[in-house]
Amino acid sequence: MMNKSLLLGLSVFLTACSTLLPPLNHPAPKETIKINQAPLSERGRSDDLALILTFSGGGTRAAAFSYGVMQALREIQIGKKGDKSLLEEVDLISSVSGGSFTAAYYGLYGDKLFSRYEKDFLKRPVQSSLLKFWLLTPTNWIRLAPALYNRSDLAADYYSNTIFGRKTFADMRRDGPQIFINATDLGTGSGFSFTRDNFRWICSDLNKFPVGRAVAASSAVPVLFSPIAMKNYGGSCKPYPHQQKELSDSSMRVDAQAYGLRKYMDAERYKYLHLVDGGVVGNLGVRPLLHIIFEQKNNFWQVMKTFNMKKTRKVAFIVVNAADAIPPVIPLRRREPGTAETLSAVTTIQSTRYNEDTLDLLESLFPKWKKQIQEGRCREKSIAHCKDIEFYLAELNFKQLPKDQRDELALLETSLQLPPESIDKLIESGKQLLRQSPEFKRLLSDMKGQTKQR
Repeated sequence: MMNKSLLLGLSVFLTACSTLLPPLNHPAPKETIKINQAPLSERGRSDDLALILTFSGGGTRAAAFSYGVMQALREIQIGKKGDKSLLEEVDLISSVSGGSFTAAYYGLYGDKLFSRYEKDFLKRPVQSSLLKFWLLTPTNWIRLAPALYNRSDLAADYYSNTIFGRKTFADMRRDGPQIFINATDLGTGSGFSFTRDNFRWICSDLNKFPVGRAVAASSAVPVLFSPIAMKNYGGSCKPYPHQQKELSDSSMRVDAQAYGLRKYMDAERYKYLHLVDGGVVGNLGVRPLLHIIFEQKNNFWQVMKTFNMKKTRKVAFIVVNAADAIPPVIPLRRREPGTAETLSAVTTIQSTRYNEDTLDLLESLFPKWKKQIQEGRCREKSIAHCKDIEFYLAELNFKQLPKDQRDELALLETSLQLPPESIDKLIESGKQLLRQSPEFKRLLSDMKGQTKQR
């Protein structure tokens, strides 16, 4: 989750602002909505590998860290001719808050990420530019004065205009990975992902929704930014078959997002969504992926059949975690921590424990999923060597760096603006941690010489 600093004074100044204009999401058309992106099976990726990335929150710090991982994946060549990068094999990216800037940019622009992203976002003074955009643009005074727009609406406009080129989800690359941009709905208390499936719950048209506005919702740190509002048209369109299933009590406990999404069917009670930072319900971007699997009764073989992955033999999760660190001065002093230090430590502790529980849950499910796939394949005789399946979980965390490097990067402010030299160090750390990850090395080893460094 992104943090405080320069925006705090502005948040007090603009506290009274609220959203009165109609939210910028359109009802779903009566005809079937066509999604620009091709099915997974038609995107030119290997049937053998399912590669899934998740990008955590953490402002520009998280964005630069995840960008470094993307660079490292791009430098690994695969195939007999070595004419394809491992990055091109990525099937899905699930992101939160600061990580959503990287995910969305790559989803729209592909390899242009590596020639333009640093200039367009990472090394642009976004935080001070936002302040100028809010305070020094007379038209924005007019928009804010009668409370027609709030500060997150203006941030969304800024992101759309200066970073994402006014693109909507219809502009996502057809052959690119699926992009899950994740936020939190204050009304339901659960996560909300900007995906075709979730937009079907609210009977809205994802194709027309601005990518910059989705990123603004995903990174709308409570108090510093206002919630992004959306209209719920739930119940006005035909639901997907799985949306008509009743949830058991155990499903509600395990998959809170599924329970929250079903509330949108009652549009009289839940008329609007008020979206804030996705890190409020999970700062890793992993939980939305678990939701997809739990919707298939936690049966990974059923997931593979649904997404035409029946030939997949390797399923790899790379979790890019730009986690905060507890302020190191706290245990060094006799006097009690100040209010800001206490709040920072408490939120860091809560987020860290929940992140650890999420990763433990994911890894604990691997044996069950492996057995489901083996039994399903062998029973249906879908491929030869039906028991050949392996899962991988590579978490990349600042804790894995040498102490001096770790302390420097983990304590960087989670703002929308960092010094260029800090950006460069974060990028290099992402590359370094991926290359040294034991689980990632195991994946490359199991790919049996199909990879080489650029």
